[in-house]
Amino acid sequence: MRTLLLAVALLAVVPEATACDVCGCSIGGNYFGILPQFHRHFIGLRWSTETSYTALSADALRAGRFHSTEQFRSYDLMARFYPFRRWQTLVLAPYRDFSQTENGKTTNVRGIGDVSVLLNYLLWDTGDSSRHRRQQTLSLGGGLKLPTGQHHLLATDGGPLNPNVQPGTGSTDFLVSAAYTIRRGAWGLSTDLLARWTTQNDQQYRFGHRLSGSLKAFYWAPWRKLNLLPNAGVFADAAQANRDGDTILEGSEGLSTFATLGLDAYAGHWSAGFSVQPLIWQSRRTVQANTRWTCTLNYIF
Repeated sequence: MRTLLLAVALLAVVPEATACDVCGCSIGGNYFGILPQFHRHFIGLRWSTETSYTALSADALRAGRFHSTEQFRSYDLMARFYPFRRWQTLVLAPYRDFSQTENGKTTNVRGIGDVSVLLNYLLWDTGDSSRHRRQQTLSLGGGLKLPTGQHHLLATDGGPLNPNVQPGTGSTDFLVSAAYTIRRGAWGLSTDLLARWTTQNDQQYRFGHRLSGSLKAFYWAPWRKLNLLPNAGVFADAAQANRDGDTILEGSEGLSTFATLGLDAYAGHWSAGFSVQPLIWQSRRTVQANTRWTCTLNYIF
């Protein structure tokens, strides 16, 4: 039925010298969402966007005096394959598009991001069995986020861009995931966790370790020649502070919680989906994060 993996959330930015220590394409949302027909291969495209506003202080944020505006867009190629019956491979290859407007000046950064690959083993799988009143799947796995993205791009004045604005991180990171789904009849519940252990890149910069998870309820609804899958839940993401050499970048750590609402439609070999993620709460005091929007199109085979 579904697997929720690679949940990485945007946590925002801080002002002055560290104006983008937490924002940027390199750590922006890698989020698979609800994946089509659990036991089949697929290849798909996804578009996602989010806008946030940064202020110089908490008081300025409350008063609506914003210092900069950031917009994050990602165009992702996604795929899932089963090399063996209980082994599942998931791949995400992003293209990042970031823009920041500050003091009337707009900076645009575009480029290939870091490819993520996970290999999961299905420990428990009754999803295709009619003998069970409840269909359940439990998968555990791990993988890598590879340094395939561009991370040496320069600003218009020839100076280096902040690491968080680069499309890639330049580091090889380790991923560990777990996902559990239970369904009875048309109703179901799914939960997942993803941990990401980061490493230092060739510029001695290291993004903070991350832990994220989600909980969603869904309903399977046949309608004419379509199968519809509305869903709703919550998503949370926590990150440690980034490091520049031996220096801990204060303010780059944080916690964010989002609601998620979505609708997926299935017809033959095709599926399409739409989801929205409004912010519930965040620990940042100088950033106002706006709602995230995502659209997907998949071919199932």
